[in-house]
Amino acid sequence: MATVGQTSIKCDSHLDNAIRYITKEEKALSLKEMKEHLDKRLNHLSDINSSIGEKATYLNCSSQNTYKDFENMRKAFDQDKGVIAHHYYQSFQKDDNVTPEQAHQIGVELAKRMFPNFQVVVATHIDREHIHNHFIVNSCSIVTGQKWHSNKKSLSEIRKESDKLCLANGLGIITKDSKYKGIDRTTYQLGLKGKSWKINLVRDLEKAVECCKSKDEFISFLNKKDYSVRYTDRHITITKNGEKKGIRVDTLAKTFGEKFKKENLERKMGYFKESAPEPQKKTDITTAPKKSPEVKSNWEYYEQHIFRENNYLPSARNNVVRESHAVRFNQIAARSLFYSRNIFDFVLRAMIFLLSLRQRKVTRHKPVRYKKVQTLPMKRSDYVTFGNIKYRELVSAAGENYSVKVSLDKLLLLANQPLLFSGKINRINNSVTITVKKKDKDFLSKILNLQDKQKQLDEQSERISNRNTYQKLKEIAAQSNEKLSYLIVTQEQAKILKDNYIEFAYFEKEDKLNIAFLPEKAELIKKLIYPKQEKKTETPQQLNSRIYVQLKKNAALNGEKLKYRTRLTKEQLTELNKSEAVFAYFVNSDDKSLYNIAFEQKDEEKIKLALGNKNAPKLS
Repeated sequence: MATVGQTSIKCDSHLDNAIRYITKEEKALSLKEMKEHLDKRLNHLSDINSSIGEKATYLNCSSQNTYKDFENMRKAFDQDKGVIAHHYYQSFQKDDNVTPEQAHQIGVELAKRMFPNFQVVVATHIDREHIHNHFIVNSCSIVTGQKWHSNKKSLSEIRKESDKLCLANGLGIITKDSKYKGIDRTTYQLGLKGKSWKINLVRDLEKAVECCKSKDEFISFLNKKDYSVRYTDRHITITKNGEKKGIRVDTLAKTFGEKFKKENLERKMGYFKESAPEPQKKTDITTAPKKSPEVKSNWEYYEQHIFRENNYLPSARNNVVRESHAVRFNQIAARSLFYSRNIFDFVLRAMIFLLSLRQRKVTRHKPVRYKKVQTLPMKRSDYVTFGNIKYRELVSAAGENYSVKVSLDKLLLLANQPLLFSGKINRINNSVTITVKKKDKDFLSKILNLQDKQKQLDEQSERISNRNTYQKLKEIAAQSNEKLSYLIVTQEQAKILKDNYIEFAYFEKEDKLNIAFLPEKAELIKKLIYPKQEKKTETPQQLNSRIYVQLKKNAALNGEKLKYRTRLTKEQLTELNKSEAVFAYFVNSDDKSLYNIAFEQKDEEKIKLALGNKNAPKLS
């Protein structure tokens, strides 16, 4: 899985430096150079595509003078003040084994989904232990001129979309226990010297719970140890006198264990009380605090812009606009169908359209007595698209899509409604397929007066989505001169694939499903639904890593250094495993057939006993 973060850029020099930094040659190597560079470090990256030689990918801007492109766009919309750009990063975990090419592909796809109407530079860096992407996003939209709204909601949406892309590409499949954070290097080094006040605080808290029996005794004990204590009903915040920042005991518990949580400390000292639920207070309208403005996503801001551009009536989502048929017809004529704002032009187009429907009924649906109606294959000309947003722009934006097929008369109900939608009219059967974002599905059913058929609409949307996915996969496979792969799976296995955002189409087969997918996803799908030797218990490598982290914590708490023995054979390591000594092991850097071990001082005699004094490796 990848982590995502962001910083804002407010001055020209910072933006220029940021663009130069992420496209540095030694950091953002071309894919050809990247392969040569990584072949020296990683042997398994032998199949990197080296046909592309750019240092970065530039979306909606040129690679020649990106900084000037950004500036010209902002000045064109008079948005060259305040935050002028945003710098995002997407960092992959070391154990994801992601290739630079794959990381860059994921980064570009993420940028296209989250910043479709913005100028973006995407660069992949390999100069650290972990591969990571950088995104420089111009603050001004090339379509609306509005600024990108950087807030908690937008960052959360980017992280969710990043997680989806990672899972779909087989990254981060094995979930890891992140309940406790590892001790940071600075705290560990200071702890060895006895200078970390946080580690000293842990020792003092362990003493406090043994001798204190009340809240006052607890605070008094810590005050004598040169701490300041802020004790509230929800938190205990402790600060070492002379330090700038304090730390909550619940935060301390994330590193050193649950016993340091406020509730558990109070239980241990014997004065914990269950907090009674607070009675609901009646708030007076005149004295009630003002609600803070709701944080919106960038898609919602874009929706508002489209509504204003089309002069939609200012109506709330919970108040569906209902007007006369004639008024709605004029509004839909001016806004939706054929994208025409001229009523006379629309009437002419509508008459031609209706005549074409009538003629097509006669020629393409010629009824034969006592036989089924003979129809010809559908063509592109059998459809007419309409809406207040282009279909590709709608479905390519972040978030799930929702499509329903209804009769053509329902079309007029969408006029003048605050809803971004795209539709496709079927000339043959006079039906219309309406596509919106899934977050708007309840509002769509309300507009269409189909609230009581929501379940049927959801099932229909699933069928339409499945059909579209199948067609899309067939086209992608045809471009590579391949055929789709098929596999029979259970409903539970199909759910696992959906949870990991694997794209597939399905056909019901008794109580199971026959899924169709791209051949390149075959190994990943099998790994997900047929987990071999993947148990809930941790692997030997995970166990060894956890032991080493715990040994470091214990050593830091005791103000000691870990002991080491080097160049042990595999047989000696086996003998140590039979003993009661706790140790972590590592492959020797000089000789891969030998091992080094780390352990605490208290286990030194056990290690000597297990190895024997004769010909024992040297202790360090």
